Amino acid sequence: MTPDVRRQAIVAATLPLLLEQGPEISTSQIAQAAGVAEGTIFRAFDTKADLIHATIHAALEPVEALAAIEALNPADTLAERVIAVFTILSAQITRTRTLFVHLAGAGFGPHRPHHPGPDPSKVDGRLRMLQATTATLTPYADELRVPVATAAQLLNALAFAASFGATTDDPPPTPETLASTVLYGIAQGEK
Repeated sequence: MTPDVRRQAIVAATLPLLLEQGPEISTSQIAQAAGVAEGTIFRAFDTKADLIHATIHAALEPVEALAAIEALNPADTLAERVIAVFTILSAQITRTRTLFVHLAGAGFGPHRPHHPGPDPSKVDGRLRMLQATTATLTPYADELRVPVATAAQLLNALAFAASFGATTDDPPPTPETLASTVLYGIAQGEK
């Protein structure tokens, strides 16, 4: 296994633990999840903080969400597609928010890892999500009242905004509710 592949495997094993427990996870737990010896972690990363930051960077990359958008059924109706997009966006937002809540709660602050960081020439993850949303709505352009890019911006913005202020007594709107609101508005009447 190459060092880069080993690093990626360790990061992949760390992410679920980080999302569940926050940065207080032990290197022993990480090693067990990754199926490696604890010392292997420190051959791949200088410190636990470097590993945590590499994992944060990986978590903020919307790789799974982009793949899910790419895999949407081309036979979807516009309503089905909008529900699917809201489902994917909501999951990505929840994952990111969970990560930040754990990090903030643990007082985990900014840090510069000793390993090479992200390539600044890469397009921002949020922009890639917006581009993917635009692309997945393009086949429905003739069914939209607004340009496809505007529709994509609205879906992304509403998914983000709807995730705020929800409590266990007042959960966020479902993807179906968000889609219905976008497609038919908030007024009763003809749908």
